[in-house]
Amino acid sequence: MPNSDFIWNEHKDEYRCPTGQRLRREWWSFRNPRTHITKAATIIYRASQRDCARCPLKRRCCPNTPMRKIARSIHEQARNVAREMAKRRDYRQSRGDRKKVEMLFAHFKRILKMDRLRLRGITRARDEFLLAAIAQNLRRMAKRLCPTVPSSVLAYT
Repeated sequence: MPNSDFIWNEHKDEYRCPTGQRLRREWWSFRNPRTHITKAATIIYRASQRDCARCPLKRRCCPNTPMRKIARSIHEQARNVAREMAKRRDYRQSRGDRKKVEMLFAHFKRILKMDRLRLRGITRARDEFLLAAIAQNLRRMAKRLCPTVPSSVLAYT
């Protein structure tokens, strides 16, 4: 049974299973809300072993464990906001635009060998980057204006 079948109650800081049983943090974590956050930045919510043993959905929910447990990220609220944003049309447009820009930077690094700047200082680094951008734009312009390579160019290579 997927975690999405469980209902999150933010005010009570607990999950509810489809049969209505509670999945809560350990009792000692209520004294200090920062305790029992795992290294993976999650909080573990567990059902009562007694409740799971009596549950009719036990075979589907947690067949190999005595009780159900759900790990919830401490960043889950921000993830939900991001999931909602990802459904919008303007987000898809933005994602496409970002992909184009990222491809240009990948081209800088791979083709133009700009994995590191050779010049030091802000103005010199800006100049080096500007020259690389000019070279990249000239290559793109040449490909668009002359899609086939002239035979005279091939004779010199």
